[in-house]
Amino acid sequence: MYVARELQRRIPESNLIPIVSLLYNDRVKTGTDTIGFVFPNFCLTIPIPMHEFLKKVELTSAQYLFAICTRGGSQSEAFDYTNILLNRLGKRLHAQLDINMPWNYPFGKLNLVGTNTKERIQNLEAEMHNKLDIFSQYILAKEAYVEEKTNTDFKIFRWQKVLFSLIPKSFNYESHRYMYQNLLRFYIDSNCNGCGVCEKICLSHKIEIVDKKPMWKEAVKCYACFACINFCSQQAIQIKSRIPLVQSCTDINGRYHHKLITYQDIAKQR
Repeated sequence: MYVARELQRRIPESNLIPIVSLLYNDRVKTGTDTIGFVFPNFCLTIPIPMHEFLKKVELTSAQYLFAICTRGGSQSEAFDYTNILLNRLGKRLHAQLDINMPWNYPFGKLNLVGTNTKERIQNLEAEMHNKLDIFSQYILAKEAYVEEKTNTDFKIFRWQKVLFSLIPKSFNYESHRYMYQNLLRFYIDSNCNGCGVCEKICLSHKIEIVDKKPMWKEAVKCYACFACINFCSQQAIQIKSRIPLVQSCTDINGRYHHKLITYQDIAKQR
């Protein structure tokens, strides 16, 4: 959200519209010639709300499309899969940009307390502003833009690149969507104080407060945004993973959300 706001500052007369707020419609019609998407990387691909949105949207008026994918320094196939979905609508991305942000993924020991140091956050934010300064000029001119090389924090071996190239982009998305919606169990520990913030910011309305404690409704599918994890002031929400080879480390990992984004901002996205 912070990246989207910063981009909007650089593009006069632009509007920010939360994708999640549009998913209640059967169809989403657009009436402008320039449309952009800003979303986080989700398991090397696009997040669930973005996928659902592209199934509903009508883009007849759009002549210039761009996208920004924020990530924790990992590789991503988000733009490739976005173009596959856009191609079904007779469209494609004209400009795309990866932006590295502080890591807040709940799985693996990559977000241990102290990982997101003040210096690291400042460096990443400075890089973000420089990238947005350049990218916004291409958007205003409606010119094509693809970075020649993007910096990642994780080394990708040749065999991994070959493997990624062989796996259909749709399978990568659908398999991760299934696992994250069906093989994760959220629960609270004794630190929960019943504040109710998690219910207010749950974008899929999966969380409901019952007797001052959050409950995750089985019938509602999670968007796997993990806002409930990162905005819990008590760090009381934990995850138990049943996904093969995926270890949940919420009990030892830190939490992160941008200091200028509040839980009220997230709640308004709904």
